[in-house]
Amino acid sequence: MKEFLKRVKADVILSALLCIALGIVIIAWPEQTIVWVCRTIAVGLGIMGAVYLVTYFTNKLIHPFSGILGLVVLLVGVWIFLKPGSLFSLIPIVIGVILAIHGIQDIKLAIEARRNQYEKWWTMLIIALVSLIFGVVCIVNAFGIVKLATQLIGIALIYDGISDLWIVNRITHAVKAAKQEAEALDVEYREVDDETE
Repeated sequence: MKEFLKRVKADVILSALLCIALGIVIIAWPEQTIVWVCRTIAVGLGIMGAVYLVTYFTNKLIHPFSGILGLVVLLVGVWIFLKPGSLFSLIPIVIGVILAIHGIQDIKLAIEARRNQYEKWWTMLIIALVSLIFGVVCIVNAFGIVKLATQLIGIALIYDGISDLWIVNRITHAVKAAKQEAEALDVEYREVDDETE
C-alpha cells in the first residue's frame, strides 16, 4: 500500500504541475498556445510519416503498406501545420478527457480517504466532481453546444492541478494518521501483554 501510494502521489503531483503550467500558458497566450499545440502535433505526425516512408524504402518486402501510410500521415501533418485551425475543435476534447480522468482519479482518492477515516473526505469528493464537470464541459463545448472561452480551459486546468495537489496532500495525511493510530494500538496491546507476563 505504501509503495502504491508513493507511485500515485508522484504521478498526481507531476500531472498536476503540468496542468497548472499549461493552464497559465493558455490564459496568457490563448490563441498562440492552441496554434502551437496544433503545430506540435503536426510536426509529430510529419516525423512519424517520414519514418514510415524511410521504413518502406529500406524494407519494401517486410513493410509493404508503410509507404502509403507514411505518405498519408506526412500529408496530414503538413496540412495541420499549414492550417492549425483544423484541429482547434479537438483541443478542448483532449483537455476535457484529461480533466475527466483526473476527476475520476480524485474521486477514487476521496473514497480512499474515507476508508482511512478522514473526516472531511466529502470535500475531496466535491472538488473531484468539479474537475469531472469541467472535463465534461470542455468535451461538450468541442461539439459547439456551449460557447466556451479558451481562457476557461486554462482556468479549468489550473483548478485541476491545484485540486489534485490538495487532494493528494490530504490522502497522504489521512493514510499516515491511520497508520500511526494502528501502530499506537499495537504498542499499547504489547505493553499490556508484557505486564501480564
